[in-house]
Amino acid sequence: MAALAAGSLLLASPGVAYADDIYNTLPMTVDSVSKIMPLNAGGADGTTTLALATKDGDGKSGCNLQGQTTLKLEIVSDQPTVATVSPSETTFTSCGFTQPLTIKPLTGGSTNITARIVGNTTGYSFNTGPAAFIVNVIAAAPANTPPSLVITGPTLGGSSAKGSVPAAVCNVTDKEDNPPSFLATLSAITGPDSADGIGTQEATCYYKDSGGIEVSSSVTYNIIDATAPLISYTLTPANPDGLAGWYRNAVQLTWTVTEADSPFSVRKEGCVDRLIEADQAATSYSCSATSSGGIATWETAPIKKDGTAPTVEYTSATGTLGKNGWYTSAVDALFTGTDTMSGLATDTQTVTSIGQGSVKVYSPAFTDNAGNTTDARADSDTFQIDWTAPRVALSGASPASPNDYGWYNTDVVATFSGFDETSGLQSEATQEETSNGEGAAVKVDSPAFEDVAGNLSAVGADSATYKIDKTAPKVTSTVLSGTTGANGWYTSDVVVDFTGSDQLSGLLSAPATQSVSSSGEGLVDVRSPIFEDYAGNATEEGAVTASFKIDKTAPEAEFSSAVTSGYYGSTAPKPTCIASDGGSGMDGSCIVYGYSTSVGKHKLTATATDLAGNKTTITQEYEVLAWTIKGFYQPIDMDGVFNTVKGGSTVPAKFEVFAGDSEITDASLMAFTAFKITCSAGVVTDEIETLATAGSTILRYDAIGGQFVYNWKTPTGAGTCYKLVMTAKDGSSISANFKLK
Repeated sequence: MAALAAGSLLLASPGVAYADDIYNTLPMTVDSVSKIMPLNAGGADGTTTLALATKDGDGKSGCNLQGQTTLKLEIVSDQPTVATVSPSETTFTSCGFTQPLTIKPLTGGSTNITARIVGNTTGYSFNTGPAAFIVNVIAAAPANTPPSLVITGPTLGGSSAKGSVPAAVCNVTDKEDNPPSFLATLSAITGPDSADGIGTQEATCYYKDSGGIEVSSSVTYNIIDATAPLISYTLTPANPDGLAGWYRNAVQLTWTVTEADSPFSVRKEGCVDRLIEADQAATSYSCSATSSGGIATWETAPIKKDGTAPTVEYTSATGTLGKNGWYTSAVDALFTGTDTMSGLATDTQTVTSIGQGSVKVYSPAFTDNAGNTTDARADSDTFQIDWTAPRVALSGASPASPNDYGWYNTDVVATFSGFDETSGLQSEATQEETSNGEGAAVKVDSPAFEDVAGNLSAVGADSATYKIDKTAPKVTSTVLSGTTGANGWYTSDVVVDFTGSDQLSGLLSAPATQSVSSSGEGLVDVRSPIFEDYAGNATEEGAVTASFKIDKTAPEAEFSSAVTSGYYGSTAPKPTCIASDGGSGMDGSCIVYGYSTSVGKHKLTATATDLAGNKTTITQEYEVLAWTIKGFYQPIDMDGVFNTVKGGSTVPAKFEVFAGDSEITDASLMAFTAFKITCSAGVVTDEIETLATAGSTILRYDAIGGQFVYNWKTPTGAGTCYKLVMTAKDGSSISANFKLK
């Protein structure tokens, strides 16, 4: 069976059957009609008990609470201001569970006590209607409450200032009558200062309510003077007529003591009125007073009076002290003021002198702190002052004047004069200064001049400017022309350009460049000419010398021997060259070129060179004549004929060699060569008729026949052609052509 919603079984409904009832024990029966519990307001609490009764009316026999099931109820008073119920919740856990209830009556009235299901885990229904009941609370009967009395305003034993005592008010609290407040009755003031209204006073209150209950109360308090006397004073004049609070003239002091609350109790000390006429340092005059109100704060009137001006005297001076008692600057004269009363803000003052010469410096005005002032010029002192250096002026020069071009060529001595109109000159009245250096504007500064006071004029206070050139023109040299040889030698005369220049006064000589030619040979000096500038300075002749090594002559040379023409093999030996040089000397030996013993024309050349590079060349010519060769003789044909011969046979080649008329017979001077040539068609051929005895090739001179014989063994190879050549030692040769068969 599904559980019913909480609160749905508050009361039983007709025709509905419930399993179990929740009921109260008023009056110990289960009844669906609510019972009544009477209680008195403020009286004892009421009690009852909730219990469970089994109904077997919803299909289940026995109690619905079985096992761990529970039923949770909320218990409510619908008028909690009339009566409350506790506990407000309970949980039934078994059929035998009971819950005591306590009802507390509060005020008269009626309230319903009901139970409402807020939790059910049984699955069955419960009827909570029998649990409800009514509580009627009867209000208590009224009673006469004793009134209470309170005095407000003054505090018991307290103190209040005169004129500020709070009103004493009787305040009654009566529940039944509720009366208004009223003022208390005050006693007379007692005490030693009662005449001033200062002392002790009592406030009394009495009240009786309508029920006849009486109450009374009183408060005793003190009335006091809460303020001490007031002290003040006046000064006439009210404000100091001097400075910094000082009076310079007489001042009247008048005291006033005021006590408003207890004037009869005032006692004063000091408070003396007085007229102050004499100078005095700061002096304090006091006044004190007491009264019932207490002790007044001491009042002090400080008064200081000074009507006397300071005294002044010269003390010292500062300045640049020169010589002979003179100052070379303005003088600061120190004056000291003295004031024994108010004192001086500034004890000393400095006055600066004005002007030069015998200068008197006066003291300034001094004012003391009270405002009293001494007259200016109360004291003074005199000083000798000269701070101006002597004047300086150029008064002469030596030499007195420059040359026609405005230049000096020596140092100039300038004369300067000094002047001083105040202390006078200490140094010499005239002094000289000599120029230093050269230039178009050489400045000569005046020296220092000193006056009696020790002032020095500045060096250069005056000056003179001069054009001074003490240096002769500068000369430079440049080689204009000349043949340059070797080793620093020239091989011709040298022309040198000498150029004069002057960076100061300028060159007077013209032209600026002059050419000079050398003369002679050897170590030759070329000397510069004279150059002059506008200042009159001149160079010496030869001031600049250009030195040169000059050798214009070539060496002398000759062959040691002559080579004459002749036939090869008879040429003379190679000659040497003999050379000499009287100038720069020989540069190495003389060398011979072109010598040869070969056939032909020859030219011998010998060159001699000196150190300056001059050369001498000599020559001689000769001819080496060739030998004369005759042959080949028969059986060999010459002139381009091809001699035919069987290959491998030996052919005798016969010839003669002559050196002029002399026949040469030395076979070692002859050489043969044979080489293959082209066999040209159509050439002339001739059969070799006579052959030599077969054998090896050999060359010999046949003294009997007077000729050379060369037995040439021909090569083999029919149809080939060869050329046989005989070359003599001198290079001459003859040849013949051969065709093998």
